[in-house]
Amino acid sequence: MSPRHPGPGNGQNATYVFCILQSSRAPALRGAPEGVPGTGDLRVLPIDRDIWAVVADAPLDRFAGDQLQKDLQDVEAVARHALAHATVVEFFFRRASVIPLKLFTLFSSDDVARAQFRARLARLRRLLSTLRGKEEWGVRVVASDVERESARTLASGRDYLQVKKRLLDETAAPPASVVRTVNGALRSLGTVAAQTRKVSFPPPGKGRPYVAGASFLVHAKKRQSWKARIQKTTAALAGDGHRLELSGPWPPYHFVSR
Repeated sequence: MSPRHPGPGNGQNATYVFCILQSSRAPALRGAPEGVPGTGDLRVLPIDRDIWAVVADAPLDRFAGDQLQKDLQDVEAVARHALAHATVVEFFFRRASVIPLKLFTLFSSDDVARAQFRARLARLRRLLSTLRGKEEWGVRVVASDVERESARTLASGRDYLQVKKRLLDETAAPPASVVRTVNGALRSLGTVAAQTRKVSFPPPGKGRPYVAGASFLVHAKKRQSWKARIQKTTAALAGDGHRLELSGPWPPYHFVSR
């Protein structure tokens, strides 16, 4: 398949990098999705004997200077680029250990990209070893309607209205019991995972419930145990009126920076 844009080294393209992966042979591109809008066809750039980068040509008239800054200000354009970027990363994640790179990771040429990755080769190998055979899962817990839960213990309508006013206050904090329950559930899930990264959410306030969550790096071979713990934790939280939301498995997006 001929590239949609001129090849590397002619001064018209930067090198867009999607991910780094480890494989004993060059990864096949058959069936791979198209890259980020505006880039050329996917290519495999050799970094070391078993380390590869998945790249594409990025025309400088689209991916440099004012035009790139304009795209970064366009929420819909960024969303399209992010989805295409993630789709490529996830395609190769299903076939090898990968290190996902950030959206719009650009180098001036293949040679510059290769040199930068070779300079970090020892770290890349350590990270790939840590990530091998693992997948990321996202968990988000949305606390119950604390207003309704608290109202069960109130003795009068006046008490109810006072609590309702407090809970609608933008600075109102969730009850300590809710925080303990939610955080305890996340800690329990963490015992099944190889690593856990807490995810920050906006603080509770007017019209916003208490939300907490984390990303979990789980051995693929433990997926059934993980799902069983998720099911048990979901049921326990539901009993208190809380909701657990699960996503994954994903490439290890939250576990590649240290």
